[in-house]
Amino acid sequence: MCASPNRPASELTAMSDAELGEWTLASLDYLHEAISIIDQDLRLQVWNRRFVELLDFPSTLVRVGLPLVELFRFNAQRGEYGPGDIDAQAQARIELAELFQSHCFERTRPNGQVLEIRGEPLAGGGFITIYEDITARKQAEAELRDSHERLEVRVDERTAELLALNTQLAREVEERERISAALRESENRIRLITDTVPVLIGYLDAEQRYRFVNQKYAEWFGVPAETFLGRTFGEMLEPTLARRLLNYVAVALDGRSTHVEYDLITPVGRMYVRAYFIPHVPRHLEGEDEQVVGCFVLSEDLTEYRQTQMALNQAQKLKAVGQLTGGVAHDFNNLLTIILGNLAALEEGLRDNPELHKSAHTAMNAARRGADLTRRLLAFSRQQALQPRLLAPGQQLQEIAELLHRALGASIELETAVESTVWNIRVDPGQLTNAVLNLAINARDAMSGSGRLRIEAHNVTLDDDFTARYPDVTPGDYVRLAVSDTGRGMTPEVLERAFEPFFTTKELGAGTGLGLSMVYGFIKQSGGHVRIRSQLDIGTTVELYLPRHALRADEAMIAAGTTWDESRLRGREMVLLVEDDPDIRQFVARSLTAFGYKVRESADGREALTALASGASFDLLLSDMTMPGGISGHELALEARRRRPGIRVLLMSGFADAASRLPADCALLEKPFRKQDLARAVRLTLDRPAPPIQTQFGPAE
Repeated sequence: MCASPNRPASELTAMSDAELGEWTLASLDYLHEAISIIDQDLRLQVWNRRFVELLDFPSTLVRVGLPLVELFRFNAQRGEYGPGDIDAQAQARIELAELFQSHCFERTRPNGQVLEIRGEPLAGGGFITIYEDITARKQAEAELRDSHERLEVRVDERTAELLALNTQLAREVEERERISAALRESENRIRLITDTVPVLIGYLDAEQRYRFVNQKYAEWFGVPAETFLGRTFGEMLEPTLARRLLNYVAVALDGRSTHVEYDLITPVGRMYVRAYFIPHVPRHLEGEDEQVVGCFVLSEDLTEYRQTQMALNQAQKLKAVGQLTGGVAHDFNNLLTIILGNLAALEEGLRDNPELHKSAHTAMNAARRGADLTRRLLAFSRQQALQPRLLAPGQQLQEIAELLHRALGASIELETAVESTVWNIRVDPGQLTNAVLNLAINARDAMSGSGRLRIEAHNVTLDDDFTARYPDVTPGDYVRLAVSDTGRGMTPEVLERAFEPFFTTKELGAGTGLGLSMVYGFIKQSGGHVRIRSQLDIGTTVELYLPRHALRADEAMIAAGTTWDESRLRGREMVLLVEDDPDIRQFVARSLTAFGYKVRESADGREALTALASGASFDLLLSDMTMPGGISGHELALEARRRRPGIRVLLMSGFADAASRLPADCALLEKPFRKQDLARAVRLTLDRPAPPIQTQFGPAE
């Protein structure tokens, strides 16, 4: 395998396949990497000279047809795989090799040599493995890391030195009149430090004229710092602001320190500034009167701090709203359950009285709208991890559009366009609502109160050409949700930073700069992609690409089974009903009895446990999740399962996050619900397979 033939090109064309094969195999000996090829029976068939040299195999060992296990056993015997049983080590590697899977890993030999080993299965059977000595590269990487660590240590030392110099500067400023000679010698050093610190440093004399400014003045105001020298304080400021700040300068020149916070518009943008005005009183000889000769003006940019503080306040407010909403929702949904249930009974009982039946039907529609509004508000305000669900984008956008009609106002024209065959997606509905609402509110603000907002959804397939331009996107089928406006648009600079947290073009206090970044994070977490297209004075379009979700058979069955006739809802099973609210308990018991079920009522968990201990046969435990008496619905379900392993459990709750707190193999019925919703949930739960028998509480607790 070491031949190196030299033949003219004319002879190569006349070579047979066998000669070409020999030529190809011989050329492998000139590669820097070691190569070996095994057949599908794990026997060595091809190798090059580097294979024997790099892995230190005896020439007498390597031969055509050599079982791969012999090479593994040889390596194990000489300690290549570390201590352990030789046959076990060889067998473990043979089992991995039999998988014929691609691999790439590094192995350090006992002599310190580091090998990178890459393997790929061959189309016709067999496996090719390439071995490369990367010892030098690893050593260079280690040396680079060591050099980097030394550099970091030096940076830390230098930082400490700069802090020490800054402290020294403060002392020198306090004693500048007594050590004027030392001040002249260290002038350059002081200038370097003052230009480095992230604050404006200026000095005004008794006539309110600048005698010293640092280079931050140039960065803030866009003019050379020397421009300020000799000018009176306020010449470079807006007149109203200048008059306001001159009052603080006067206080400082009167011998009192003071500070103020204000908004400042500069060429680099709007800033929120805190300024300190400190009187300068030189130290005199004993007996001489102290006199203010000037004042220092120190200004720091608090814009980012203010934005962070506002974002934190907003997050805390949202958290408080979410907690308040969740707490109120339970009681409110209980009330709606009673209202919906009794209105349904009134509707049925008043069919012979058209006028009263119409009134009851109107009240029922209003109650349903109230329940729907409650669900949307809960989805909008909840703060929790993503809970993806199967969604039809058209229906979701229709619900969002109803919310937007109230939020946008009459001057914004809202359009929705949803492709009739749009695919299903699997995302968190609350977070999707938040994202679209965020984009819609941004669009409204960009249109200054009037314009056209368009929300659309259609199917797209992102091919390799698209993903080549956006490497973080996976090719495939997506649903494209687009929010377009006719607003003022974005400049390229703003567009480039649009997703940065805390970046906003709105006035201070009008936005946190977190809206688009939260949209970006949600879409990325859902496996999607976000893109913004914008033109100045034309408008902006934000596109959300969410992966298509292929509907499974069980999902299709549930989706198709939304309407049942009454005969399918009936049953004769025994239900243990546990509900602390007597009105809800009465409505549920009456409804189930009307559908043929036998019902035993309990007002709390303790009564229910007594019923379970009575020996009565129960097919279903139907319980509220939140009850007084020290036993919650969750705890009751676990104890019921322990006592009656085959019992089905259906829990009721008006809290938005109840689904995340369900015990294993338990169903949830969200309040408020109608009689038909109750009967359908009971029937579905009873028809489910019996839960597995558990002798003790499991992870569901």
